[in-house]
Amino acid sequence: MILAGSFRVAVVVAMALTLAACVGNKKRPAPLPAAQTAPVQTAELPPPTQPEPDPPAPIADEPLPGAGDPEPAATLPPASESVAVGRTDLLGGWAIASGGERCQLFMSLTTWTGGYRASTRGCSGPQLAGISAWDLSGNTVTLKGGDGAAVVATLRAASKQDFNGTTSSGSAITVSR
Repeated sequence: MILAGSFRVAVVVAMALTLAACVGNKKRPAPLPAAQTAPVQTAELPPPTQPEPDPPAPIADEPLPGAGDPEPAATLPPASESVAVGRTDLLGGWAIASGGERCQLFMSLTTWTGGYRASTRGCSGPQLAGISAWDLSGNTVTLKGGDGAAVVATLRAASKQDFNGTTSSGSAITVSR
């Protein structure tokens, strides 16, 4: 048994020496010779050209749609008078008017807590500025805030471009294009 064990050790040592010899005898390529370069030349550069200024944003100076409209009625239109609306009808940018405030609302189909993702721009009041979600149930659009559970406003369609309703605080609200 001792003989078999020392034979195994001898085989392992012989293999290790063979591998070491193979690794040690690897030839490495010779380094490349340095390439000659042309001397650096100097020349005058033309003066830099001034880029044309960007045109102003087309929306910047335009009032929000419905800026001259009177404040909407504080009640929802009856369900029988509502227009059939699908989720894709609500996508994109909208103007919001509520309590003397006018700002913008953006709705997408990105799934979000409470329905789908919504955001506002230019809203100074915390209630409208906090809108983060929207949902559609039948012909009723619900705008939700923060955690997606707090209802900010409930609206019904007067047309596919105009929604009227009330905020959770009782103010009239209009969302239109």
